[in-house]
Amino acid sequence: MAERSRTDWAERAKAWAATSDAGRSLDDTFNQMIIAEAAIAPSEMVLDIASGTGNPAVSIALAMEGRGSVTCTDLTPRMVEAARMRARNLGLPVMRFVSADMAALPFASDTFDCVTCRFGLMYPGDKVAAAREARRALKPGGRAAYLVWGAYGENPSFYVPQRAVAAFFGEDEGPAADRHAMSAPGTLDEILDGAGFERTEERELRYLRCVEDPRNYVASKLKRSFTAKIEGLSDARFNALSQAVMDAWAPFTEDGTLLVPNTARLGIGWKPA
Repeated sequence: MAERSRTDWAERAKAWAATSDAGRSLDDTFNQMIIAEAAIAPSEMVLDIASGTGNPAVSIALAMEGRGSVTCTDLTPRMVEAARMRARNLGLPVMRFVSADMAALPFASDTFDCVTCRFGLMYPGDKVAAAREARRALKPGGRAAYLVWGAYGENPSFYVPQRAVAAFFGEDEGPAADRHAMSAPGTLDEILDGAGFERTEERELRYLRCVEDPRNYVASKLKRSFTAKIEGLSDARFNALSQAVMDAWAPFTEDGTLLVPNTARLGIGWKPA
């Protein structure tokens, strides 16, 4: 991955680590979908790539019943340390932690039963090469499961604050972020096929997140995704920005609960036996 990307992620990691869950994921739905769709079973050796602060690695480890192993990796050591802290809080001895670039994994070939990656494959320049590296680390007959975000316009968790923040500062909304670059159906299949996986399949995943503390949700999102924008803002100005975003969420709010639709695509491929 390019050095500029490493620097960018290192900066983002500060905010992500500061707002990370301390233990179990507050929103575990996509994690559980990955576990179910990839048919991850206790006693398996699982490699989670681009784990961030531990998703879905922590959820996978909780499902392992004390058997097998879950190796949690991320490009930035600060993210890995946040995941390690979560595992320590939850008492998860099956977890291992390594700072690693998905394009150059520091693991021997034919090591893992399953590779997972939640919202990471959108970022490397050569996505096929990154998937091929995951295939190398898999045992023959092992499988990889990649989750990527769906279209920008179908994920209000991104477009609602993006538009509200832009309006607050009198700026243009700007283009959709790279996180949505793989939202077109068939994109994951093509990448996995190109990386040498077989029996590849791709499907759409949707769910509705119920947020019972919208103000905390909005504040955390602002700190994670708009770090440069909010840096140096007075408390009054930050509160005004938060209220502007809260107002933008009004169409998705019922009786004080925020109902946030989420759309993603999951691709699964198998390493030839």
